[in-house]
Amino acid sequence: MTLSQSIKSTDFFYRALSDKASTYILKADFKFADSLFNRITNYYNSIGNYSKEAEYWTIYGNILEHDDPRVLTTRTKCFNKAYDLYRKGNDRLKTADALGKIADADLNEGRYDKAEREMLIVIQEYRALKFPRIYYGYYLLAEVYSRKNQFQKELLTRIECMNSCEADPKRSDYDAGFFNISLAMSYQENNKDEQAIPYFKRGSELAFKLNDQDSYYKAIDGIISCCITLKRYKTALVYLNNTPKKFAVKTIEEESLYLARKLQLYNFLNRNKEAGDLVPAFKQVFSKLYKTLDDDPFFYVVDKFVKNYDPLPQHFIQTAQWDKLVSELKLLQNLPLKRLSASSRIILSGYKFKIDSANGNFAVALKEFQLSRRMQDSLTNAATTKQINELEANYNSIKKDKTIQTLNNDALIQKDKLEKVNQQRNITFAGVLISIVFAAVIYIAYRGKQRSNVSLQTKQDEINHQNNKLSALLSEKEKLLDDKDGLLKRQEDLITEKEWLLKEVHHRVKNNLQIVMSLLYTQSAYLQNTDAIEAIKDSQNRVQTISIIHQKLYNKSNVATIIMPDYINDLVRYLYTCYDCNHRRIKFKEEVDSVNLEISQAVPMGLILNEAITNCIKYAFDKDGGEIFIKAHLAEPETIELSITDNGRGLPSNFNLAETSSLGMEMMKALSKQLGGSFEIRNDSGVTVTVIFKIEGGSGKVPGGRF
Repeated sequence: MTLSQSIKSTDFFYRALSDKASTYILKADFKFADSLFNRITNYYNSIGNYSKEAEYWTIYGNILEHDDPRVLTTRTKCFNKAYDLYRKGNDRLKTADALGKIADADLNEGRYDKAEREMLIVIQEYRALKFPRIYYGYYLLAEVYSRKNQFQKELLTRIECMNSCEADPKRSDYDAGFFNISLAMSYQENNKDEQAIPYFKRGSELAFKLNDQDSYYKAIDGIISCCITLKRYKTALVYLNNTPKKFAVKTIEEESLYLARKLQLYNFLNRNKEAGDLVPAFKQVFSKLYKTLDDDPFFYVVDKFVKNYDPLPQHFIQTAQWDKLVSELKLLQNLPLKRLSASSRIILSGYKFKIDSANGNFAVALKEFQLSRRMQDSLTNAATTKQINELEANYNSIKKDKTIQTLNNDALIQKDKLEKVNQQRNITFAGVLISIVFAAVIYIAYRGKQRSNVSLQTKQDEINHQNNKLSALLSEKEKLLDDKDGLLKRQEDLITEKEWLLKEVHHRVKNNLQIVMSLLYTQSAYLQNTDAIEAIKDSQNRVQTISIIHQKLYNKSNVATIIMPDYINDLVRYLYTCYDCNHRRIKFKEEVDSVNLEISQAVPMGLILNEAITNCIKYAFDKDGGEIFIKAHLAEPETIELSITDNGRGLPSNFNLAETSSLGMEMMKALSKQLGGSFEIRNDSGVTVTVIFKIEGGSGKVPGGRF
């Protein structure tokens, strides 16, 4: 700070002051640190440099620990201030990042619904900006779903996270490894252990490459856990025995987990002799770990200890060593009981039940068993009980409303009956009176006016008939109008339903294609033949070519067509990553007109592009690399001329398109015929593949010109 003042550098001075404030945070002097950061932000606010002020609010919030309850409120305040300041400017990316940090703060303070809404906005903004590291947003949204126990939503979001990470050519191996392990754990939560194993394997490979010991052990333990669930105990034991060869030195937690898994597997395999030989080392390590529990502030550390210690008591139960089981139970009962969850208490109760049963104390054992069952039922049925209570409350409310409605209807019916009786009685009295008063007059006048009355009656009948006809026509007209409105509404609903169903179809097709790719990837892991592996990789690329189309259609409001430049760009990015073109010095250049293509043409065109670009990457260049130029030009009338050109070594001198038996060439020729177009390949300072075809369904031009 003194040196900064000597050269009159205000920015360096406040940067040094920020470091000083960070040091006070490490010393837990939060009040003084807060005063220093407020001094910095007040200065930049006074000179109107809101971007710099927001930057320091973000630095302040990032330094505060997300799991320290003493600073959670301050952390939320920092991110909110940064967000409000960024909104005053034009930097949409920093604004979205700041909102993501607010969501992170809300997540750690238990405001899960608010965090979910915020992260959905962040991801939408990342998409609009085509931000390549959108996977950070998906990861945080998945964490929100995890806290809300919405495990299926969590799994789908982690798949999106993994896919977007794989699509980023500049992703780090650390991010890729971390997201692979997170996705695998999500598959486990959804009871999909078979699908989880390949991602755990990929995560362990990346962790080993990065020398990340903690992540490596987490991934290997995930594989072993999946194998145990699938009852592949011998496979799990092979993984476990290979683990120490990777990292010879382990922390006490890693050593305890390793021994716990090994003893657990020996128990499952009934290898009691080997399990017994492992007991001394097991007890020695867990004895050291036992002494650290009181000083560890993590609430669930005791539950973790009980879970990992469980294989030892299970071994004594399996070998009927009841005296040793009694000794272990006493040890576990001396744990801090306030930090034992219900699941851990159930485990201890199970030990006591076994001991009492073995000693013949069946009455005590029965009570212990009943206590254990009650605790287990309270855990498993809590959510069910809540749902039943809610359903009963809703049912009683509906039943009450129906009873009230029935009573009201009965009252209305009774009232209507009384009114009708009174009206009928009054009419009767009036009729009798009128009859008495006018009887004589009617009798006298009857003779004289009989003819005129007949004539009038006839005319009245005719008028009544016409009125009835008019009333019927009006009723029919109103009915037709109502039918018309209903048909229009039904037509709108059918259109909306059709669009939704099409989106769902595309989404399901994309998911099924992803499953096919995963199966191909799993199969390739068991192959040794290089040609077979390459063939499977080519098949994966072809499936991914189609999958990208369905991904595009699912994310668009128009689910019938795709925009050609967007699709070609995504396909090129995928192939660029898949074949490590950055390392091989292969560059891409694109010149594509904006055209809408129906899926019937987009799929064969994408497969042609995949074959042509893959051939260029594989065979066109040496170690110095080169360039691949993709051009799609919209010519008249409604014709697309697509060409893929490389500046590589070219075709062999004896190459003949008509005689070649290459699967790729045959596919491109067949797909060109499917498009109703022509196919040509020629040497021109490299190789140029040209396909010309007409657009189906009229004009496909998209406003905006060339991409």
